[in-house]
Amino acid sequence: MHELKTGALIRASVRLGALALPDVNTDTLARLDNYAYAIGLAFQVQDDVLDVTADTDTLGKTQGADIALNKPTYPALLGLEVAQKKATDLIDSALSELEELPYNTQILAELAQFVVQRAH
Repeated sequence: MHELKTGALIRASVRLGALALPDVNTDTLARLDNYAYAIGLAFQVQDDVLDVTADTDTLGKTQGADIALNKPTYPALLGLEVAQKKATDLIDSALSELEELPYNTQILAELAQFVVQRAH
């Protein structure tokens, strides 16, 4: 599901930015695509975790709304702790892709960290 929503937006944004590089090659594009896919999925996992752990005022939507609507969520499928670890592992994977690039990727790394550190 994430690939059709926020994940698609993240991947498109990263791809467009990559295409602006003067010396972009297929390896760079693949690494950036892997990065974007990982943070897109981590965003969805974290969103599911926040639906369970954050309060309604912080979330800006009713806490537990996904569960109430009987939507499949990562915490429901994996358990809360495993879902949180999955989000962190995805970010670690995304960051490892960035480490292989010959560019200053600090902003992309900060974006990845924000995905799992956000409160809403």
